[in-house]
Parts: sequence; structure tokens; C-alpha cells
Amino acid sequence: MELHCEEAAGTGYAGLVLLAALIAIEIARNLTASQITLLSNFFEVLGDNLAVLAIQPPPCQCSSNQNTVEE
Repeated sequence: MELHCEEAAGTGYAGLVLLAALIAIEIARNLTASQITLLSNFFEVLGDNLAVLAIQPPPCQCSSNQNTVEE
């Protein structure tokens, strides 16, 4: 069975879970258990960092005049 990205994404969350599983299987092909564990840990840290960035307010977009201190 061949599943294209558009088909998987079009089925909602279930499609995303299926797509993620298919990608994981393809990435893990011909890797050792140790290599799979290393990649798993890397993607977990990447996801955690993205989650932290998502909750942070955007940085202040101050003009150069506002960054100076007047005496």
C-alpha cells in the first residue's frame, strides 16, 4: 500500500500519527538500536525546544532610538 503525504495529512490527527509512524519506520531502516535511540533522543529534545519557543513572547521589536539611555 502506498500512502502519499497529502492523503495522510488530509485525514486529521490520525493521518498525522500514521504519517509520523511511516517516516519513523523509513528513518529507522538499516539503523542499529543504538542509532535509533540516539535519533529518538535528538528529536525529543528538538520537540521540547520547539515547545518552549512556542510559549515565549516574541522579542521586543524596539527601534534604535528606544534602546539608548538619555542622561
